[in-house]
Amino acid sequence: MIAADFLVFSTFLSAAWCNDMKTSVPKFLNATSGSCLLIPCRFEISTENEKYLDLSPNATWRQGSLWPYYDTEAFTNAQRQKIPLIKVVGDLRKKNCTSVMMNLTSLHSDRYFFRISSEGFSVTTNKAVQIKVSDLLAEPEPYVIVPRLREGEMGNLTCTVPAPCPSNSPNVTWDPAFGGNITQLTQLNADGTQNVSAILNFVPSIHHHELKVNCVSIHLLDRQDKPLLSHKTIILNVEYPPKETQISGTGSVWLGDNVTLTCQSNANPPAVHRWFMKKEGIVEEVGASRVLSFTATHNNSGEYICEAQNLHGAGNSTILQITVPGISFTAFLAVLTLFSLLLFALPIVLIYRRCKKTHKSETNQDEDIYANVSSATKSHQLQSNTYENKETCTVNPESTFKKNLSYEDIYANC
Repeated sequence: MIAADFLVFSTFLSAAWCNDMKTSVPKFLNATSGSCLLIPCRFEISTENEKYLDLSPNATWRQGSLWPYYDTEAFTNAQRQKIPLIKVVGDLRKKNCTSVMMNLTSLHSDRYFFRISSEGFSVTTNKAVQIKVSDLLAEPEPYVIVPRLREGEMGNLTCTVPAPCPSNSPNVTWDPAFGGNITQLTQLNADGTQNVSAILNFVPSIHHHELKVNCVSIHLLDRQDKPLLSHKTIILNVEYPPKETQISGTGSVWLGDNVTLTCQSNANPPAVHRWFMKKEGIVEEVGASRVLSFTATHNNSGEYICEAQNLHGAGNSTILQITVPGISFTAFLAVLTLFSLLLFALPIVLIYRRCKKTHKSETNQDEDIYANVSSATKSHQLQSNTYENKETCTVNPESTFKKNLSYEDIYANC
């Protein structure tokens, strides 16, 4: 290998002294196995050698790894199979040496030097093009043009893929297409290479933001197998004005509470926020951040509105009414506790008083009963004594009738 490189270098040095042919070719080219490859090429030679260009010279390309075997009997058939089929498609009389390599395989990866020869004339360039042939198609070049996408405005995405084989260009498209249309163009580069571009035109919306879209390249090959597919994925960035602006917080506050209100909005680019309070018909700005914090006083009572704004527009939230009462929550809780205790104690007092009254009434009734019983007892004893006196008393009938006394008087006198 070292000897081959030395031989190539010696040939280059000799060519530099013997002729002044200069070529303009790409430094590197990539190709896919089973496809073809366009090699853009232009050259310059001395004026005295230009006459050979009208004699239909033989134009070809030589591989650096096979350089020692050219024009020798040691060039075997196995080595000849490494030489790709090359066709010069440029007009040599116009110093255009553009060529096409066909039926490429991975064995054809090498350095290639352009050579012109005819009877009595032979010249080889000292500038090589490095060609790499792969069995797998690489992903399309990440040459994707994505301009600033705005909601509601026509936008376009451009994906460009190299087209190394002019007779078999890749089919490039976008997936999904978002209901738009796709235009495919073939472009010729300054160095003679070609590209195929797919341009997607569509109207973006907020629903397209952060969605994935693929640039898909379908490469048809001469091989008897399936086409090679490759893709490049991008994530859309759609700009839109603030939407769904709302206040996160509560309007139920107490005197002395620490209040925190948060303005939430969906916007791209992110919005800046401002707070406004309306009180007694007067509107004033009370904050310029996403979060508004304050300690509740009577002056904080009013209608609060949050405004979200970016370079595409603005959006307001709904009104949040905040009313600060004249008492703190702690004082309210103390009053509520006292009131609850009173409500709880009142039934107990009423029940106690009723029970006490009932007990007193029952006691009086018992005393009356005992009094009645005692009176009855005394009456009974009196009657018993009367009867006893009746038995022991001696009545004089004559005196009784004379005095006209009743039985009660009689007995009373006994």
